[in-house]
Amino acid sequence: MHYNIASIFYILILSLFLFFLYIFLFKNIQYLFAKNKLREYTREIEIYKTILNNIKEGVAVINKEKEILFVNESFGKNIRSAKTDGKIINNRFDFLTRNIELNSLIDGAVKNNFFKITEKKISYYDRAEKKTADCIIFKINNNDKYAVIVKDITDMQKIEDIRSSFIQNVSHELQTPVTAITGFAETLKNGAIDNPSVRLKFVNIIEQHAKRLRFLIDDLITLSNIETEKFPVKLENIDIKTNIENSLILFEHEIKEKNLSVINKAKNDTFISDTGKISLIINNLIQNAVKYGNKNGIVSIEGYACDKAAALNFISEAEETSVLWNFYFLNEDDSQFLFFSIIDNGIGVNYTNLLRLGERFFRIDGSHKNSAKGSGLGLAIVKHTLKLLRGSAVIKSSMGNGFKFSFVIPVKRLNKI
Repeated sequence: MHYNIASIFYILILSLFLFFLYIFLFKNIQYLFAKNKLREYTREIEIYKTILNNIKEGVAVINKEKEILFVNESFGKNIRSAKTDGKIINNRFDFLTRNIELNSLIDGAVKNNFFKITEKKISYYDRAEKKTADCIIFKINNNDKYAVIVKDITDMQKIEDIRSSFIQNVSHELQTPVTAITGFAETLKNGAIDNPSVRLKFVNIIEQHAKRLRFLIDDLITLSNIETEKFPVKLENIDIKTNIENSLILFEHEIKEKNLSVINKAKNDTFISDTGKISLIINNLIQNAVKYGNKNGIVSIEGYACDKAAALNFISEAEETSVLWNFYFLNEDDSQFLFFSIIDNGIGVNYTNLLRLGERFFRIDGSHKNSAKGSGLGLAIVKHTLKLLRGSAVIKSSMGNGFKFSFVIPVKRLNKI
């Protein structure tokens, strides 16, 4: 078969066309394939970013020059840092946070090219509040990139400190009566029981310490039940004046012993609330006033029902030197409140100690320590019971000016006599 030059030319042109068409189609297919792959990768990256931005821990990725490649939105919630927006990317990590301990930890990991996980608990202050964060740093595979994970464990650390302090305080509180009971029991056993006068004295001492143990255990159980909400609210009719009078009867002996004048200005207002919990609060507050009030002093008590405006006004008028326990969340249905106030003219409490009232086993040093005995749980029980009843309290005191404790609790009003 013979081809002329024109045919050969056309065949060549066609071949070139087909070749370039193939190249074009191949490149486009490659491009489309790559584009789909890129879209998939982008989608995956967005998924990972969404996940990382929604976890509670702060996560950052940096290179060996400590430049930020990625940082999630939670980073600033776990440690004090600059804004974690797009502008922070490619900046140095120490621009994100100037925490010396964390930056030193990162410097060590990068310098030594650590593959192993480096973890450290660091403490710092944020607006005068002590914070604690758990920091983890590790190298990402064989890349020159490092992951930095921070988790705010301030609340966990506080719980751990409270638990540790609680165990230590309980051990200390139990040790005194147990040691006394054991010591006097052994003394009686070793012959003192044959001496009638000594025997009676030692038996009385053992009884006193046994009662102290019982009160401590009762208070611990009460506080535990309140905190774990195993102390359900039981609503019933209450007459505030009668409730206060019943509480005063419990401390009649101590009141006479210190020759205290008690002024009860409570009104015969009746309302619906939890009698047991109201009595628990009032009992502890009266006990506190009697315990720390001066001999021949005065204890003044008020109790009555009030409206919402008066309750909110009471809270808003708390002075700068007062301490506010505000657990009350305003509900539209709450229109009536119980107001209670107790004042003693005792030695008083300075502001530093006033802030710590309500802590378990907290006792004020100095003259209080020597004169007053108790479990150290009374105001802790008051604080947690008020919280359970959605109450608010204002505590006012200063050295030499007595002590005033007032609270309001939302109640259902029945009538006013």
